[in-house]
Amino acid sequence: MGAQSLLLRPWVVCTVVGGVAVAVVEFIAETGFTGTTLGWLGALAGVVLLPMATQLGLIVGSVVFGLRVRHVIFGGMREVASWTPRRVRFTLRALPVTLRAQIGPWRSPVILRCWLAGLVSALVGLAVVAAAWLLADDPFGRGFVLAATPLMLYKLWPQRVPLMTSTGWILFSLPRLKGAEREEFVAAPVAARAYEALRVGQIDRAQEFADVLAEQHPGLSVTVSCRISVLEARGEYAPGVLMLLKYLSEHDNIPPRKMSYLLVGLAGLGFKAVEAGQLPAETLLPTAKKALQDAVELGYPEFELRGTNGLLALLEGDAETAVRLAATGAEYNHTPLSRADDLATLARAHMACRNNAAAREALARAEELAPWSPRVAETRQRLSVA
Repeated sequence: MGAQSLLLRPWVVCTVVGGVAVAVVEFIAETGFTGTTLGWLGALAGVVLLPMATQLGLIVGSVVFGLRVRHVIFGGMREVASWTPRRVRFTLRALPVTLRAQIGPWRSPVILRCWLAGLVSALVGLAVVAAAWLLADDPFGRGFVLAATPLMLYKLWPQRVPLMTSTGWILFSLPRLKGAEREEFVAAPVAARAYEALRVGQIDRAQEFADVLAEQHPGLSVTVSCRISVLEARGEYAPGVLMLLKYLSEHDNIPPRKMSYLLVGLAGLGFKAVEAGQLPAETLLPTAKKALQDAVELGYPEFELRGTNGLLALLEGDAETAVRLAATGAEYNHTPLSRADDLATLARAHMACRNNAAAREALARAEELAPWSPRVAETRQRLSVA
């Protein structure tokens, strides 16, 4: 990435503009360098605390209005601790500056429940901004206001991109959904139960939910994705690839966000099908690699694809790169099944590097998460004869 393109990134532009705005305000207030520094610290606090407040509001709203909170992650960087009381997993990471959660539908009416949870999130964020305005009588408070106010307005702007849905989209766009997009939300609780069954290795039960989706909501991407996930859980990668290719060929108006998810799925399935010898590498590998590149161009964060790229590196014979990418993917992945998959890739990459001790360690971690996974089980068989 060139220096010019880096400087034009939105977060860089916002940081520079915000820093200048704080300096101008404190210059007018005649607080000097000390006041400007406190103003910058206040702005930093606003950038960190406002998103945490809106996310906390969303979590509370989800619990109150019947959405499923699966995982709450406090902080970024490496994992420090993790625990699972009842059904919700809590993870603490090294840099405590973010709050994230995996939230999904569980009961109908889905759209109303999501909207109410989004409303709570917005009200909490607006309350934080209002309190900051009332209490901003020093450089730190003014800096907080200068950062938090436009950030809250940005959060209220309707936008939905890969791995991110704004509060504004939930409030203003979600209720107006029509056609297939609305039906996707209606079908979501059944799909959520299928994925919950897969998470604990209940493949037959997941198949029952997938069959219900196929009967009640045929042709939807959520139905196709759910059926493919069940096939993947059985180790039937080739049928999943063919099903997804068929769906993509029959639909030419898929929104970019949804398309990015489907392409990432195609890439991962394709790599696994090649690895398992279910489809020929010379025909499928170029298609899967192109799907991965196209997903990134559509906005899917490349850093979220480290595990998938690790498997690709392993298929291409670069075991050392595969170790690095798969280890990073497993370290930062929040989904148990995906994390187990990355650990299976890591174990196989260690085996390719003739480090069976490290491979057994990675496999042991994978078995704690998903011992029933086909790739985990196959890796165990390979190591048992190594």
